Amino acid sequence: MELRQLEYFLAVADHGSVTKGAEALHVSQPAVSQTLRALEAEIGQPLLRREATGVTLTPAGQVFKRHALRILHAVHDLEEELGAKKPQLHDLKVGVLPTLARDYIPPILREFLTTRDDVSVQLIELPTQGLLRQVLSGDLHLAVLDLPLTEPLIEVHRLWQERLVLIAPPEMALDPGPIALETLAQVPFITMEPGYGLRDALYRAAQAAGFQPRVLFALTSLNGVIGYVAAGFGVSIAPERSVIHDARAGVLQIRAFEPDLRRSIGVIWRAGRILPRLAEAFRDYLVAAATRMKLGLPSAQDVR
Repeated sequence: MELRQLEYFLAVADHGSVTKGAEALHVSQPAVSQTLRALEAEIGQPLLRREATGVTLTPAGQVFKRHALRILHAVHDLEEELGAKKPQLHDLKVGVLPTLARDYIPPILREFLTTRDDVSVQLIELPTQGLLRQVLSGDLHLAVLDLPLTEPLIEVHRLWQERLVLIAPPEMALDPGPIALETLAQVPFITMEPGYGLRDALYRAAQAAGFQPRVLFALTSLNGVIGYVAAGFGVSIAPERSVIHDARAGVLQIRAFEPDLRRSIGVIWRAGRILPRLAEAFRDYLVAAATRMKLGLPSAQDVR
């Protein structure tokens, strides 16, 4: 068994497609397919289910993936510890939720880089599940995203909590004060596509309130959600800090929930692996910054 076989298998497993896995590896699809068939012949059982829509892992494939990740990360850690790893184009690879990319990560990253002149940063915006996959595969050192996560191969440090509020069209009749989520059971919701943490937060909260949200549109950006809510298609939930200025401008109405609805934000990295010194330093900087950061935003109670 060769490391190349493990790399090909993990790329296909992560992308759910032989074609997309080959594109990510910058090799031909036939080469990847041939390598995977040889790997399965060596293992003696199928690792992938090949379907018209892509590939999924068999039970054996799921076991193989866990061990393949451990092997490749152990090789990476050995190279890091011995100083044998070749210099990479990017010294620091960080993933971040799109909803955190405007007003949370930029100032912290700017402060971190002021004392480091020779750092090259790769910053990627993805939904929660996309960030999780890239940390597991080793494509990202760290990711800042919403919690909870249940992946045992991930280490998590919770950074802070933020309030989620109702956003509604300006003309929608709303009672003053906090709103009970269950009163919106018959109202259409605009939310994010599957894989985004805000969508998961909505479904968790709605389930706790005893209903299934009526989702009219599922989008890929918070700006899109805000636009469709403002146009009167429905309501949604959003981080308070992300919509305060829209509410002040009269684009939206926002209300707090009763009981209060919050989500946790954390930084994650691959469990058991040795982080490069720069990635470790940035992780520690994020933790320190979270304890002293003051957002300075008004409350939803103050915006009508």
